Amino acid sequence: MADDRARLNLKSLARHLDLSVTTVSRALRNGPEVRRETIERVKKAAEELGYVRDLGGLTLRTGLSYSICVLITAPPIGETADTGTIALLQGVHEVAADAGYSVTAVPIDSRQDPIETLRGIIDGRRSDGLIFDYTEPMDARVRFLLERDFPFVTFGRTELFTPHCWFDVDDQDATYRSARYLIERGYKRICLLNPPPGLMFSQYRLRGYRRALAEAGLTIDPELIVEQELNARLMRATTARIMSIDNPPDSFIYANDVTVLGAMAGLRDIGRNPADFGMVGCNATLLTEYIEPRPASFYFPLLEAGRRLAHLLLKRLAGGEVSQLQELAQTELRAP
Repeated sequence: MADDRARLNLKSLARHLDLSVTTVSRALRNGPEVRRETIERVKKAAEELGYVRDLGGLTLRTGLSYSICVLITAPPIGETADTGTIALLQGVHEVAADAGYSVTAVPIDSRQDPIETLRGIIDGRRSDGLIFDYTEPMDARVRFLLERDFPFVTFGRTELFTPHCWFDVDDQDATYRSARYLIERGYKRICLLNPPPGLMFSQYRLRGYRRALAEAGLTIDPELIVEQELNARLMRATTARIMSIDNPPDSFIYANDVTVLGAMAGLRDIGRNPADFGMVGCNATLLTEYIEPRPASFYFPLLEAGRRLAHLLLKRLAGGEVSQLQELAQTELRAP
């Protein structure tokens, strides 16, 4: 076997171990159908003998790329991006690499046709499965992928009748609890800083906000509901503007760390101290723990979100039932 080091392939590795090629292939990808001791034995032999997986050959033989593609929503040029993107990709990579898959990240901006992007990935056989975010109620990307029967998982839900694989953080519950947190501390003019209304998680956030205010007997003032792109520059200008209305807010529910940074900057621009206002919202990073005044947050880490998205996609690639591959995660309060 030592003499064959330079041309060691899957078949010769299987012959050396007296196992089937299928078993060795599945063991190298940590297949759940293979016993742990067999996986360890195969990987140990592969390392000792210098086996390197020939992805080019595998692609030709199987038609698979052994790659997962993550479509990342890119911010406008020059704007501050969501700081958790790297953590999300890290979580996907940890799980995918353990199963023998590589991960490709593709930034997407509003000028691109999302369907053409998907068609290029599928027709070019660049990926075996997709992960993407910022879902809409009747998301055209989801409909397209369902029609093509291509494996995917969304970071977010839709309102489509046909089930699909998704992972989501319960934004409705987090926003409801955020509003309750402020109400219990005496705040009554609560401003909701929300993403555009066409996004599914924006609608969930609005439902949670309305429920909390209705339960507390507070009037829902449309002037205190802001729905726009989540970037610091816009939120800075909007916060300064909204403080000029006749009955301005005394508190804010933000959507992510970028929006709270913009809101605080907007208050300072007009000579107001952010410490005089209630601040609470949804976070997927710990950035807000390093700013003053530190706001409260309902937190779920993007690293873990990436891991769960990857686990769901791998199960889908293995033939898992779509209706069983849907997961809603709860947030944890991190108070200052």
